[in-house]
Amino acid sequence: MRKITNYLTHSGRPSCIEEKDFRRFVIISVLGVFAGAVHLVLIPFFFSIGAVEMSAINVISVIAWGYSLLLNSRGEHANAIILICTEVWIHSVLAVIYLGLDVGFQHYLWAISALAILNTRLNFLYASLYSFSFILTFALLYQFCGDISYQYKFSEYVTVAHFINIMIAGIPFIISLTVIRFISVTQEEIMNKQASLDSLTGLYNRRMATEVALKTMQQASRKGEPVSIALGDIDYFKRINDTFGHAEGDHVLREVALFFRSRLREADIISRWGGEEFLIVLPGVDGNSAYSKIDKLRQFFEKEVKVENDTNYAVQVSFGVVECTTGVTFEECLKRADDALYLSKENGRNKVTLVSAFMLK
Repeated sequence: MRKITNYLTHSGRPSCIEEKDFRRFVIISVLGVFAGAVHLVLIPFFFSIGAVEMSAINVISVIAWGYSLLLNSRGEHANAIILICTEVWIHSVLAVIYLGLDVGFQHYLWAISALAILNTRLNFLYASLYSFSFILTFALLYQFCGDISYQYKFSEYVTVAHFINIMIAGIPFIISLTVIRFISVTQEEIMNKQASLDSLTGLYNRRMATEVALKTMQQASRKGEPVSIALGDIDYFKRINDTFGHAEGDHVLREVALFFRSRLREADIISRWGGEEFLIVLPGVDGNSAYSKIDKLRQFFEKEVKVENDTNYAVQVSFGVVECTTGVTFEECLKRADDALYLSKENGRNKVTLVSAFMLK
């Protein structure tokens, strides 16, 4: 099951398939395997009832579906769709001509009318007309083939065959919608994750951090629990960029993110607030405890975060810490943390400064 779900996700996308075509690739692949298997089973079935012509047609159909899978695997999705639709169209018409409408093969025309829309080689108008042509064929079969009756063995099971064909014809709809839903949900999750994370560090970005912090503060207020925030800034970060290059600066930012993740709790909210600034929200932690915790981080920081090209260069960070007491907004707490950070910078850097939530009112 895991292999199947991996195949349906972008992590399982073959390198030759472009991301924009992945959805069509999966739908065609699943339908191709299913339809090929059905046609393969029908070869001996038609031969057994005496419909040799239909048995021969199904041999050609199996080949056509196999070739469509090959085209699809090469990234030629439009050609694969055209081949599939053509095969089903011809097969359905010939099945009605040989077996009559009572067997129900005409219902497959509805299934491919949905698949035809996926042919992006055609613009929307032509794709719509292309799809409509199969519905028109369906209607014309009832107009001109209504007098054809079933002439082969097991005529007493024609009603059952009709029912089975309706059900099988509906399966491509279900497969298509299921795959589209699965991929859409997966893509939505990926997009939401990408929209909420900083692309360089993988931490929450400013927008997401603000959203989560507000919720955390609201929950803490309802429960009467403390929340503290710390705003950190890498000391002399411009010097790192100027001395070692921006690539090394990016490396340091990633190392800082890894450091915070390894040292802080899962419940703590860590974000890249902007540039070389990092915001940490500590739920359930009062100001004094937050100060002690952040100061320990600061002490370990220069030992663990290194410049890759010069491991002797001490990377340091300054922090401003504030406890967000009830009645003080997130914006006000952030302002106080920023002012506390400024004090740390003014007092020599590589320091932690704790201020009261009301101190700077």
